[in-house]
Amino acid sequence: ALGSSLPMSTQSQVWVWRSAVNDKDLYFKHPSEIPASDESLSKTRFVEQLRGPRLTRISPATLLQTTGNMWLIAESGATREVNKPMVLPWYEGLLLLEALETLQAQGDNKRTFWCDEELRRVLDEERSKFKNKQLSSALYIEKRLLNVAVTGTKFIDSEDREFAYRRENVRMEDKNCLLEGENGGGFFRVRDIVGYLPPWEAFCHEKCGFYQDFYQVRWEYPFSEVDYARVENGCTGIVGATWEPDECLPSILDPLRLAAKRAWIKKRRETEQRLLDEKLKGGGGGPKRRGDPEPGGKRPSPEPIQTIAVKNEERIEVKRARLRRDGAPLERDCFRCMIGHDFATDEKMEQSFPGIRAGWPKLARDYPKGYGVADPPGFCWEGCDCMDDQRPQRPWETSKAWLEDPLRTAAANSAIEALSAQTRFVRRRGQVSKMCFFETPQTILPNQKTASAALDLAKAITKALAGVLNKIPLHTLADPSEAPVRIPARLVLSDELDYEPLQFRIAALNNGELPPWLRINADTGELQVSEPQPLVQPLAMRVEFLHAEGNAGVATCGITPERLEGPTAPWTELTIPIVQRFSDTSLCPLEKGIREGLQLHFAEVYDFKQQRVRERSVGEWVDIMTLILRMLRTATCANVAFATSHRAALQQGTLGRAL
Repeated sequence: ALGSSLPMSTQSQVWVWRSAVNDKDLYFKHPSEIPASDESLSKTRFVEQLRGPRLTRISPATLLQTTGNMWLIAESGATREVNKPMVLPWYEGLLLLEALETLQAQGDNKRTFWCDEELRRVLDEERSKFKNKQLSSALYIEKRLLNVAVTGTKFIDSEDREFAYRRENVRMEDKNCLLEGENGGGFFRVRDIVGYLPPWEAFCHEKCGFYQDFYQVRWEYPFSEVDYARVENGCTGIVGATWEPDECLPSILDPLRLAAKRAWIKKRRETEQRLLDEKLKGGGGGPKRRGDPEPGGKRPSPEPIQTIAVKNEERIEVKRARLRRDGAPLERDCFRCMIGHDFATDEKMEQSFPGIRAGWPKLARDYPKGYGVADPPGFCWEGCDCMDDQRPQRPWETSKAWLEDPLRTAAANSAIEALSAQTRFVRRRGQVSKMCFFETPQTILPNQKTASAALDLAKAITKALAGVLNKIPLHTLADPSEAPVRIPARLVLSDELDYEPLQFRIAALNNGELPPWLRINADTGELQVSEPQPLVQPLAMRVEFLHAEGNAGVATCGITPERLEGPTAPWTELTIPIVQRFSDTSLCPLEKGIREGLQLHFAEVYDFKQQRVRERSVGEWVDIMTLILRMLRTATCANVAFATSHRAALQQGTLGRAL
């Protein structure tokens, strides 16, 4: 069946958390869980130092199936179900083993006793599969964890949303937009975040020891003058700073989180490059780039380039590049999936900023004819850096004295105070965080009958679409005269990701191979076939929906060799109960305007006068039902109705399905 909450079969290598001690009386705790109210457990973790790799280990497993928050794994010849947070991605587990390997090289066997020869052999085998036989923690953080916070068992953000273990809504704003905080409510003012540790390194660190992102926090005065080096999470060498887990930092500090991660990535990338250079210099056996000189020899001189005149009609089309100038894959275009880009690196962009500052117009004659400076504030001067958006704004830049009106300011403040006093229907937020806004109470809701009816009907259509897309007839896809079948992403995307994907992908289930004649349009999600071979049995496949941030959902679809059409087609049979539910005003009490608009589109698949289903191809039926589904979701949160002109156009068939 189609849907992300239904079982999805897959097979991939993962790691699973398990206890590293044999004490049966010691109840297993997730390595991210920090004791808050248990004094005895806190003493064990922080005084006796029983945390991190001394308490928890990982072991390899195979992921077989995912069903909601429960995942089925195979481990040591047996299968069992575990909660999703108990599973660690394969590459992330390798980075953890590499961190333990570093500790062992330093002679620390007390915390790494379970990292045995077998696990080191697995680590070596996996490293040999990558370029230069080297794992890259910088690349993993940049691609997978830059906007994901590895946190504790319970994290509530500024919008009162609750997360566990991983939070994927890290705000990407610049840290310079943060306002000055206040002490209060168990929170203390932060001056800056000056360091970062990824979860696998924090797990092994003597001052951390839990599997979360850890940040080196510098506190504001008076705590900035305290030396915390001797406390359990103190920092040596930096006065007024401590290592803090992600769950202790509120979500309004996300810009500081992001800045710390980017600084760590840049520093770690330089370290990885230096180690690689030393390895190659010492004869480490890494792959050599074309054109590199032999040891002790000179770089060969380039061959002379011969220019040949070619007539326009004889010119050959230039072959498209597949890699960037540094050898890395092209950056895929967000909207045109067949195009890639080779952008300049951040370092090159930073080097160009001085030229921008020096060449900025500072006199009237520097501007093109007909253009001038904005006054106020007026011309720039020598040394002015107002055009540099990489520095914090200064006080004179954030205030506009020429706009200040005392009477207007007093009236605005009075209006805000008057609205704040209406506590029966509104609540003022941002007194502490300074992110001010008004919030209506969640207990006073309008009439929910229409919204509930629209939502129930939408669920019925979603279920029907899922059933139809598991039995797509092959003959319909192969017939060019039939309407194309497009896979709707709405069926599996969550509410916060409910918008059209930038890219569609298709793959076979259980690591199999799709027939070469089947493909999907990466931009529209249209299934396409070319000279298909007869199917002996139904073909199952996975359709992935990708947003700019990555994979947003996966749907399971199927193609059947049966010839399904006419009154017995699944989509024809499923139309009748949907229309009956829609027509029953007691089961589906929709507003008049909403009902009229929906009926105009239901009439494309059902003849209300003749009381029978209209014959449609599966592609046409899916398109119409997807549009109705979108309209129903709109009806749950807004009062909408068609204007007279729109209704007349629909009845005449001129408005189409793009409405």
